[in-house]
Order: sequence, then structure tokens, then C-alpha cells
Amino acid sequence: MKPWAFQQIRRVTLSRWQARGTREFTGRVTTDSRDLQAGDLFIAIIGPNFDGHNFVLPAMESGAAGILVSHTPDEAMLAAATAASVTILQCDNTVRALNRLAAAYRRELRAKVIAVGGSNGKTTTKQIIHTLLSQRFSGVASPKSFNNNIGLPLTLLSVQPQHEYVVLEVGTNAPGEVEALGQVANPDIVVITGVGLEHLEFLTDIHQVAREEASLARFVGPDGILFLTNESPELLHALRLTRGPRFTIGHAGSGADMEATEIHESLTGADFIVNGRTGYHLPLLGRHNVFNAMLSIGVARRMGLTDEEIKSGLQRVKPAAMRLEPMQIGTHLVINDAYNANPTSMAAAIKMFATLPLCDSTASRRRVAILGDMLELGSGSAELHRQMGRMAAEHPIDMLIFVGPLMLHAADEARQKGMAVHHFMDVQAAGAHLPGLLDKSDAVLLKASRGTRLEKLLDALSAAEEIPAVTA
Repeated sequence: MKPWAFQQIRRVTLSRWQARGTREFTGRVTTDSRDLQAGDLFIAIIGPNFDGHNFVLPAMESGAAGILVSHTPDEAMLAAATAASVTILQCDNTVRALNRLAAAYRRELRAKVIAVGGSNGKTTTKQIIHTLLSQRFSGVASPKSFNNNIGLPLTLLSVQPQHEYVVLEVGTNAPGEVEALGQVANPDIVVITGVGLEHLEFLTDIHQVAREEASLARFVGPDGILFLTNESPELLHALRLTRGPRFTIGHAGSGADMEATEIHESLTGADFIVNGRTGYHLPLLGRHNVFNAMLSIGVARRMGLTDEEIKSGLQRVKPAAMRLEPMQIGTHLVINDAYNANPTSMAAAIKMFATLPLCDSTASRRRVAILGDMLELGSGSAELHRQMGRMAAEHPIDMLIFVGPLMLHAADEARQKGMAVHHFMDVQAAGAHLPGLLDKSDAVLLKASRGTRLEKLLDALSAAEEIPAVTA
């Protein structure tokens, strides 16, 4: 961020002085003492497994100019701050103070703020938009999945005065979280990728998911615009009272402003035509990623990019780690989609894998889908896993391997459909048996929620092949 005086930071974070030092704040804000640089503002966040207040003294030793805390500093901390001339501010809650600081800083930004929400595809869409815009403009995007009430404000605070855009990822686990992040971001452009069954422990059904995701649109600025798919009736209903311009994308014949009239998939990605005129190639797997790309094209056009610039930018897009990431492990083609999962994204991955043309030198590849537990689905979790087992069994997949206690429900359903099915209670058990289940030429899909840690099976495959995993 632009360097602010600590007096201004104190005012916008509703903090009070505990120590007033002379070290100058250089504009960098961090919550990680291991990442701290001289002149930083260190904010002591309290998380489920850590307390940043335990790292205040190391932060001072590393050259922090200022410390923002919620605990009252003890004598040792105050003495260290006096000795090092470090400023200490105390607030009621450091996460709230971080968001207040980001919201205040956002009001000074000249950069276009682009916020990407939705149940699935946020990270991929964010990355496509960033790749396209970076050809002409200077800007930043949320690193990894910085999409909560810590990651989003930190991304906003990373914007420099010379930047012309920032792409934010907006996530949610419970009602009201998107609204809170929208108030901080106040975006110029909002993208909603769609809605699906996610975080049902707190977002009880698809209608509440839609209302939660749609709440981001309320914060679009007066000269802004909303980009969305037109194929989720729940989302469209939730947006019915939202004013302002919107731009829709969808399948051919859907009545959207931008329609994919032809889609052809291969191992190198997807070719598609927009509105029967302009053709594009996207080097990502999955038909659903075509629609993420179309949303990104809409944003890029809004920002003034030409079709030639967009075509060139799409060629530079790479899959995010563990999101339909193709890998070659020995003779196995692996599609690593183990970053996260809910019923919507798992169904999309299965459909992609079942229909993906495996037109390489190995004509006899079997398709083996390894599916792990989908977490945070609430009281309907067992039934949703049973539905996924039935759905997977209805696709041309040669073998299904289910991992986790919840996937036992899916395995039972798939067996009743006559599928070749194996089930293991955890990743360790699956890894021990996996080499004996696979043929050398098999194509393998990995898909599960993050907590399942299904990517650990890559080590089992690599060990069986006695060569390291190499990204294709």
C-alpha cells in the first residue's frame, strides 16, 4: 500500500497508542512474522491454531515499524518497542482492524477493483482475468486462494499507486461473509461464476448459497457491471432485485449476451467459438472452464482489450495447482483436481474425465476415477455422496476408487450399478493398495475436498513408477 502515517492507520483502525516509535512504515502489511521485512506493519491475527501475539517480539527483531495488537502489551513488549522505536497500536479485534484498514485504503485506489465470487471456479477465473489484463495493464491478483477476511484485505493492501487493477477472490463458508467482504472491496466489476452445493453446514441449501453469492453484486459501484452465467435459476432469482448493468454468458441458444456456439475438448484444452464469430483456444481441461474463460473475456473487453490481445493472453493461461492439473507420472496420465470439491465441481470433473479424448500414443488407456470425501455438506452429506456414486457409475469410467468414510455411501451405490469399485477409509490405505490396482497405461482422476489430502496418492504413484512426478 501507499505508506501511511501511523496516525492515519490508528484513526481508520479505531486503535489507540501503546507505543509511539520513529521507525517509518514503508507500506507493506503482513500477518506472518516469517515473511516480515524491515518497515512492515505486523498485524497479530488470532487463528484457530495460532496467536500472532506470540510472534510480536520476533517481528520487532526483524525490523517491523509498527505492530497492531488486540491484547494489552506486557512490560517486556513495551520495553522492546521503546528500545527499537517501534509503534504499537491496540484495537478491539485485529481481523476487524485489518478489514477497516483495507476498506479505507480501497477508497483511495485508482485501480479498478474486480471481485470474483461463486461456488466453483473462482481461482481459475481470477487467474484467467489476471493473465489477460496483465498484457496491457499493471496490476495484482489474490495469491493462491486468499479469499477470506484475512486474504482479501491483504490483497487490497498489496495494491501500489501505479497499479491499474486488482483481481480479488471472494469466498464464503457461512451466511454474511460475502457481504462483509463486498463492503471492504466495493468492486467496480463483479464476476459470479455460478452457484452449487457448498458449505451446507452453514449455507443450508442451494437457495441460501445463491443468496450468499448474489450479495456481492450489491456492492458494484455506480459505473460498474456484473458478469454472470445465465444458467443458474437460483442465482438469477437471488439477483432479481439487484440494479445496475449485467452481462451474461451461457450455452448456445440460452439467450445470453455471450454464447459458446461450439466447444471441442482435447488433452491440450478446449477450442470454442463465441456468438458464432470469434474462435478461442483455452489450454485448460474441462467444459466448465470454457465458461470461466468467457466471463474473463467479458471483463477483458470491458477493460478495453482487443480480441487479438485476448486470444494471445488465453494461450498463456496455465492450470492452477491441483485444479484439473494434467500431470505425467511414469506412464500414467493424472488429472489432479484434489484442491477442493463439492457436488457441483465433482460432477463437472467426472463428466470431463469420462468424455476427455485420450488421443495420445496409448490407445488402450483405462479411465480410473479416485474420488475422496466432500466435506462441509451438513446433514445431507450421506445422500449427496450416494448421489455422486450413482452419477459416477453412469459415466464411461472403467474403475472407481473411493477414499474416506463418507465415500462409503458412494461406493455402495456404484456397486449396485455393477461398477468395478474399491473403497478405502483413508489415503494411507488407498496408497498402499493403489499400485496393485492400476495398469501401467491408466488415466487417473483425483478429486476430493482439501481436507482429504488426496494429492498424497501422487507419492504412491511416483513410488510405484520409481520416478518423480513431473507436471506436463
